Amino acid sequence: MVKLDVEKEERFINMHTRWEHFSEDELRCKGTGEIKMDEPFMKKLVALRKKLNQTMSITSGYRHPAHNSVIGGARNSPHLYGKAVDVACHGKKAYNIIRLAIEMGFTGIGVKQHGPHDKRFIHIDTMEMSEDHPRPWVWSYK
Repeated sequence: MVKLDVEKEERFINMHTRWEHFSEDELRCKGTGEIKMDEPFMKKLVALRKKLNQTMSITSGYRHPAHNSVIGGARNSPHLYGKAVDVACHGKKAYNIIRLAIEMGFTGIGVKQHGPHDKRFIHIDTMEMSEDHPRPWVWSYK
């Protein structure tokens, strides 16, 4: 008879399984390969995806501070805390993501909807109110 350490097994499962509808690869830091997504954020993101009922392609998830600096990310970006994603989208899908994000209590929404369609995205995050992050907040990218 094999005795299982349930707590240890749960930690292993939580570390190595993918979140429903999202792969770990799309959420990893593009510079280091690390993945440190905030669990409450991911639960909210999965719920948004289910309500949207369409695929969501994540172009940026967790960012290591060194990689964030290299790409010119915000000094205290929510991506550093695993509390943000950028979703490739445009048109009606972008509108619906913004609408649902507001309804579901995401606190930061960034909009880049100019230029080539394959470069457009919506940023959503759950950062708390701070000096660096007034919340709730909506902004557009240049």
